[in-house]
Amino acid sequence: MKIKIICVFFFLMLVLPASFQEPRGILLVLILFFSLGLNSIYELRYSKMLLLIALINLIFSFLFILNGLIRSAPGAIPVSTVYIIWPILYLYFIGYSVKRSNLVPLLKTIIYGGLGSSVLIILFIYSIVIGFPIDITYLLKSQDFTVYWGTGAFKLNSMNLATVMYTFVFALTFLLMPSKFNNLGLNKNLIRITFIVCLILIFISARRAFWLVCLVSPVIILALFMLVGINLKVKRFIIPVLIFLSITSVTIVYVAIDNDRIISEFNSSFEFDNPDADSNYLRKEQYSALINGWKENMFIGNGLGAHAQGSTRDPNATWAYELSYVALLFHTGIVGVFIYASSVFWIFFESIMICRKNKYYVSYILPQLAAMICFLIANASNPYLGKFDYLWTIFLPIAIINAIKLDKTKDNSIEFKIGKQV
Repeated sequence: MKIKIICVFFFLMLVLPASFQEPRGILLVLILFFSLGLNSIYELRYSKMLLLIALINLIFSFLFILNGLIRSAPGAIPVSTVYIIWPILYLYFIGYSVKRSNLVPLLKTIIYGGLGSSVLIILFIYSIVIGFPIDITYLLKSQDFTVYWGTGAFKLNSMNLATVMYTFVFALTFLLMPSKFNNLGLNKNLIRITFIVCLILIFISARRAFWLVCLVSPVIILALFMLVGINLKVKRFIIPVLIFLSITSVTIVYVAIDNDRIISEFNSSFEFDNPDADSNYLRKEQYSALINGWKENMFIGNGLGAHAQGSTRDPNATWAYELSYVALLFHTGIVGVFIYASSVFWIFFESIMICRKNKYYVSYILPQLAAMICFLIANASNPYLGKFDYLWTIFLPIAIINAIKLDKTKDNSIEFKIGKQV
């Protein structure tokens, strides 16, 4: 299986998420058949604990879907792709990705994908504001791109903004990381450029969830470095931060951004009883409907794909809600939340323990672990993980953990190989 082809597919996922599904689907099928042609299914390799956790998740997902079918949930079949089909596909590729050298190009692709997404958004803005010599209307629609400038505020929306947000945290982790721990060979100047461009786009996007993530991300990153036993010597960042704040302040004044408007936008993130804050008010209505529905079946939920009476966000997908984790509680109950949350905690725990034991893996693990945590925070009010193109944020760390654990099997650790136990 050629890693370059997979990197191209991954790059397209990052830059054009949830769009051009047909051609990318064909490419995915070709990669799948190509991998089957070059490899035997008996060569799939997984750490024992990973395989156990994967089986537990798949079994419970099947049971929750079955619960939905029994209760006539309208989305039971559609959501089966997210909870069963796509995870199996990701696990299949993880089973072949047992060499760290194969995963390094994928980690580098995150930076290229984030920068590519940023460039594409800038081109979108240019085409709307000034005009582009080539008609890219179809591309704009595919990413649901919109841009607005007025009353001292700038707003934009694009489906690949989630990639920009993830890459921002990913790049920031590398910038804060001492150079001696950077074993991926990523160019620091490239990372700096990517970080700055991503930060600018997040700032002007007026996406409050992304603003909150950006504010908490340095704290999360610092906490992760402390957990793995790395002293960042925060004093060395004081001058760069002051320079950055100065440039930001000058920029805000120069482009005549309404500071009161920005503060108002940020504060509205916490206003749930204000009818003028439409999105928050609707989320409160959604929250009440989901919690009331959950109380009817607290332990196993109402089944995946169920619809909560009293709140419909999308007539074409009545089971879909922005409040992802409250919806998960409604759909799968306490049992489901415990199973899925425990699995995410396992990723976190294993990642920290690997880095504590061997600092060589810090650059492999911490940037995507920090970005994954921030992505999960953003996912709380925006259901990104309900799409194939964002599930990689969960499964790429799993691939890294699996590869590292299997490398350790050469030193008499446990290995699980399909068809054979070593």
